Amino acid sequence: MTAAATVPLASNSSKLTCNTSTPSSVGRHTSASSTNSGYTLCDEPMFTSSKGAQQNQQKQQPQQHKQEGTVGTVVSGMASLNIARAPTAAAKSSPSSRRNSSDSDMSTSASIAQAIAVAAGTAPRIEKRPSLMQRFLGTANSSRPTSSSSKRVSPPASVKSTASNKRGVSENTMFEQKYGTCSRECIGRGATAVVRVAYKQHRDGPQVYAIKRFRKQRANETERDYIKKLTSEYCISSSIQHKNVVSTLDLIQDPSKNWCQVMEFCPGGDLYTIIRDGNMGLAENECCFKQMCEGIAQLHSMGVCHRDIKAENMLLDARSTIKITDFGVADVFRMAWQDKVHKSRGLCGSEPYIAPEMFNNKSYDGRKVDVWSAAIVYYTMVYNGIPWRAAKEDDANYARFLDAMRNGRDYEGFRRIDPKMRRLIQSMLNPDAQARPTIDEVMQSDVMQRIVTCDDEGMVPGGGHHCHYTEEYEERKNSQHMRAQAAAAAAGAANCRIPNSNNH
Repeated sequence: MTAAATVPLASNSSKLTCNTSTPSSVGRHTSASSTNSGYTLCDEPMFTSSKGAQQNQQKQQPQQHKQEGTVGTVVSGMASLNIARAPTAAAKSSPSSRRNSSDSDMSTSASIAQAIAVAAGTAPRIEKRPSLMQRFLGTANSSRPTSSSSKRVSPPASVKSTASNKRGVSENTMFEQKYGTCSRECIGRGATAVVRVAYKQHRDGPQVYAIKRFRKQRANETERDYIKKLTSEYCISSSIQHKNVVSTLDLIQDPSKNWCQVMEFCPGGDLYTIIRDGNMGLAENECCFKQMCEGIAQLHSMGVCHRDIKAENMLLDARSTIKITDFGVADVFRMAWQDKVHKSRGLCGSEPYIAPEMFNNKSYDGRKVDVWSAAIVYYTMVYNGIPWRAAKEDDANYARFLDAMRNGRDYEGFRRIDPKMRRLIQSMLNPDAQARPTIDEVMQSDVMQRIVTCDDEGMVPGGGHHCHYTEEYEERKNSQHMRAQAAAAAAGAANCRIPNSNNH
């Protein structure tokens, strides 16, 4: 064994625990092999709101201007919805009560009018306060009576329970109608959620979705805390549209009344499994690394830091595209109307990928944490292992790395990496977070500029082909392609054998 030993990738099984008894993160969307890695827990609430902030937001809402590039507006609206109180209907005075000058006569007339209205069935109805989730999904006003002159606004399709019941469709069947039936096979499991696959038959063929089913509300957990855990990830992930980020489609209840997040399905599996398969070379590693950094750059441009970048949270779709997933502990470091960057708090992530400042400081720059973790992911692709178990000085491998960095020499554990890429990786792993480059500086470096990514078919411009999948997936994909070609050939041969009626 050399002086700087690489920790095998399969040993990435240490679980990070929280300082609180109730975790505030949600489960992750990973493949079955990701159960070897630690679950992500966070001990800090992500979004806070106060009554004064609500009132200020309500006053400024008409003049609020839209700014693209961040998800702060969506998150801020979510926080206010979580604590908003639904108004109750107030009793209306009759015309006769307004004509009386005496307070006693006014009260008497109003009472008489109210009694007549109750007898006629037209008395104002005292509405039941809708749940927090109903208000978040836009159904708080769906059950309230509306006047003929008011504009009717339809709730989202996923929560039209009243309209569906009138047509004879139960709430339990709405999920199947939209997304089909969930399989029993679990493709991912986290601390607070499991991921399964749903199949829906369409005219053009079967449609496949990834369904993340969240746990039920605990007995000792308030509704507000439970809703915050569910909606925080959904609000962030659904607001980000990028080719290197998993698309989040819906938040809906399944037939068992479990809240589920519907996402695009990535059949290629997660990067952790592909690395262990050992089927990628240097060109494939660099291609995956650049795609991952492009996705991180998009998150940072939107004001979001992921805080859990690792190989298990990188998925591949059927077109050789890396997709970042699992925003359970993501943090908003800048709102839409702000220029100042907010520091993140709380220890979260898997230990081998955690930056040292998260262990040592109460607050830190979440963007620099993502840069550190991205460099660790590249190391795992090259060495099929992790450089150290934790970025702490009591870890022998990390202590050697620190000694090399402090003395201005290359770390011997990075000798397998290309010299130019090695300098970039070592800069991304600078223990001083302030001296660490941003993700934009990483993307603008000469090393990243020369890396060529493949297209949807794995073909590289100028020649060559990338293989980003496991051998098992490649065999299955090739088999399906061959069956499709055979079916097309058989259909073409059958059309050629149809006799021409004009010749008879």
